[in-house]
Formats: sequence, C-alpha cells, structure tokens
Amino acid sequence: MTPEILFKIIAGTVTHDVLRYAIGAGGVFAIINIALSHRLRDRKIRRQTPGWSQIRREVAISLRTILIFACTGVLISVGAQHGLIPIYLRVADYGWLWFWFSTALIIVAHDAWFYWSHRALHRPAIFRIAHRTHHRSHNPTPFTSYSFDATEAVVNAGFLPLFLVIVPMHPGAILIFVFHMMLRNALGHCGYEVFPADRAGRPVFSWLTSVTHHDLHHANARWNMGLYFTWWDRWMGTEHPDYLSEFARVAPRIGRTRTGLSAMAGLVLLMVLAGTQLRAEPLRGTYASPGLGMVVRFEPCAGSAKSTCGRLLWGWNMAGWHAAAVGDVVVHGLVQTESGWTGGQLTDPESGRVYRGSVRKLNSGILQLRGCAGPFCQTQDWRPLSRVRRSLSKL
Repeated sequence: MTPEILFKIIAGTVTHDVLRYAIGAGGVFAIINIALSHRLRDRKIRRQTPGWSQIRREVAISLRTILIFACTGVLISVGAQHGLIPIYLRVADYGWLWFWFSTALIIVAHDAWFYWSHRALHRPAIFRIAHRTHHRSHNPTPFTSYSFDATEAVVNAGFLPLFLVIVPMHPGAILIFVFHMMLRNALGHCGYEVFPADRAGRPVFSWLTSVTHHDLHHANARWNMGLYFTWWDRWMGTEHPDYLSEFARVAPRIGRTRTGLSAMAGLVLLMVLAGTQLRAEPLRGTYASPGLGMVVRFEPCAGSAKSTCGRLLWGWNMAGWHAAAVGDVVVHGLVQTESGWTGGQLTDPESGRVYRGSVRKLNSGILQLRGCAGPFCQTQDWRPLSRVRRSLSKL
C-alpha cells in the first residue's frame, strides 16, 4: 500500500466520522432540541435545559472520540485491503438475505457488547478513569453521545473490527450499522421523549430503549445500561424500577396527540437523508464548464475503479492550451465520500497548474468543482452537457 492510498484512507475515514457525528448529533439537536422544542415541551423529561457551555465541552471532547473511531476505521480499511477482514464488495457474493441478516446481527451483537462493557465501566475503580467524563453531562444533550474518556472510546471502538474479523459484511451494511448507532445514541440523549406510548402509557415498542430509559441512567447511574434494546436490563435486573411510570409521564400517547409521532417522522427523515449517502450514485457523465469553456467526461480512473477521473473531450480555445489535449485526463483521483468526491487533482489545461480538487453534486444535477492552491480556493458550477445542448437549441 502506497503512502498516497493510505493518506486517502485516513482522510476519507476522518471525514466520514466527522460527518456521521455532525449528521447524527447535530441533526437530532436541530430537529428535536431546536425546531420541535416548543411543540415537544410537554415531552421534555427534565425542566432544566443544558447550557451552551456544556455543549461546547461535549463537542470538544467528542473530537477526540472521533479521532479514536477514525483510527479503528483506518485499521479496518487496511485490514480489508490485505485480506485480513472479510469485507466483500458485491452483494451478489453473499446475497441480499445475508446483507440484511448481517446488519441485524451486528446491531444485536453491539447491544450485548455495549451492555456488558458499560456495566464494567461502572465498577468504581474503572469508572473514575474511564467513564466519569460521560456522566459529567448529568442532564445530557445529543452531543453527549460521543463525550467519552479516551479509554471508553477505545472500548466502544473495539467492537467493530472484532466483529468484522469473524462475520463478513458488505460496506453498505456497515454504513447502515454505524449511522443507526450514531442516530440512536444521539436520540437517547436528546432529553425529549419521542417514542410513543399506548393509551395506558406503556411503551408501544417495549423492546426498544426509549429516551426516558437512557435519561434515567444519567440521573441514576446504577440503572438502565442498555443501548438499543431493553432485553439485557430486564434479564439482569438492572432496569430502573420507576421506568414505566416515568415514561408514561412524558411519552406521547397514540390517539391523544400526534406531536411525538411528528418528532419520530422528523428523525425518520433525518435517517433517510443520511441513508441517501449510502445509495449515492458514482460520478459519471459528461459535463460542461462555465461558458462552455471545456467539456469533460467523468469515468473510473484507469487501473482504479474506486476512484474517478475526468477526460477532456472538447475545448473552446484549445490553441492557447499548452498542458492538455483532447483525450487527456484533467481531473485525477477523486474518491467518493458522504459529501461528494474529494482527494483529487484538477489540472488547468492552459497553464498546467495543478490544484487540490473536490466535487459536490447538487440536487439540481449541477456539479460544483472546487480547486484550491494553498489557502486560496475557487468554485465553478459545471452543467450536464445534455442540459447545455437543450438550452442552446432554444436560442
């Protein structure tokens, strides 16, 4: 593995983990704690609202957690490249049944890992050095979800590579798992009960940990150790004795109000938006630069199907170009991430200057190409050639 490839893996992994935290914690906070806070005021578990100083502290600590998780991601990627971790790239190799079974299996296994490691972290000698930081947020926020001591972050990060060494998984299934983990974690710390209750006030999804379930853990640390499911707490006698009454006090009851369900719908929308990154199409097609200065076809790079290159097809004033001709590659080595394509190089056909490049595809279909030299960057909007042709035909 070349240093170039390793650098791209590191950059892509760090970017992924930062975005995952921003989408999960930031998205839940924006929807629940800001946009819907007035409508959900009767569902607020505690009267007090955490201050911005707590949130700033949590975000600062979370950056360390993100880096630790990113280190794990890099190890997984390198291990997969060397055949040590069985990550397969074609769904057909194992089939869709295994794809969804392995996704469910890793979620259930992670819940068990979390429960027992969480109980171990609460042993007095370990708690002081490995878990105290998380419980500094006595009244949590979605940003508490990554506010860990370094030791706790390592324990949490250790699950995924150990599981993947044993169980072969597709990258799409892994991404579903990590986004589910982030969203459920952030939701459990949001402070507003959005899981529905029946008319008697009992949880409709009694097997899932609600927001109240985990909030009680922050109020009294000896109870409610589970992450996704209530099974282990019930089996091991660690569920808070007042959980059901506290849940009934704040939970939205089906048939009486739709507020809680609206919040759930908002979170479903958030998960769909995050999920679109998993289904993002590769960068392909022919695009024209502003003013029809050049036309470039984006396609897989020669010798590397995982990266994208742009091949020059036509130029408006090629007589003045000294660094590229028709058929030359002028966009090199773009690697797909959650936010677009990064890590590439853009060559100016006229001068031959090479810029750090990234591409983002807007909902309108327009490509935003960003080229940077040092701290200075410039962005251009490139349009699909078919759209340019239709515009010209109307003139």
